[in-house]
Amino acid sequence: MLKDKKPHKFFERFLDNDLEELYEYLEDKQQDILDGKIPTIPAEELAKYDEHNGATTQLGMFYNVFDFDHEGIAKLKSALADAVREANEYYGENFEENDYRIHGWYNMDPKTQGKNGVNPLKNDVFFHDHMGGEGTPVFHGYYCVNAEPSITYYKIDGVTPFENHNQNNRAIVSETGHPHGRDDWFENKPRITIAYDIIPARMLGDVEGQNWHQLK
Repeated sequence: MLKDKKPHKFFERFLDNDLEELYEYLEDKQQDILDGKIPTIPAEELAKYDEHNGATTQLGMFYNVFDFDHEGIAKLKSALADAVREANEYYGENFEENDYRIHGWYNMDPKTQGKNGVNPLKNDVFFHDHMGGEGTPVFHGYYCVNAEPSITYYKIDGVTPFENHNQNNRAIVSETGHPHGRDDWFENKPRITIAYDIIPARMLGDVEGQNWHQLK
């Protein structure tokens, strides 16, 4: 870590969404995805997935959850703009000049007891990063619709272990550059989180920018 770099910090926002209703909405949207009702998802890509192998995650590059017409998702976007403003202030960035874009998808994961191993902190394969791990001014995060009880593990600066104990209706924002991964899910009801990448417009190519929303 560079000497003049500020210590890593999570920026969080708590929402008041009706999570049961939002959960049901996202279940219905999953079926829309599987039924080919999301026009931005190519048929040849859709044919590779079904509801048991992570279609909402793996097809995430072909849709943007912030296109969905739902009050709870709109509230999430507004809360994230506020959190990213705070993050920019902390890291000495200019939110307005960065002109942020956001892309989101959602993860709908069944019970995975034993899949991720007893101690994921000892398994480097378990960890991943977003957007090349650029760090500030590039951010990522997730919002818990149904993720209790579970832990998302981080390696701060790629080294220091941190356990983020997930809370439903909480959204977090973190700069990239701190690999992460979640632990196993032991509940029978699928785990749902909404995930997102947030990046200055100047860092997106013309094609990539077509599937991103302005964050303001």
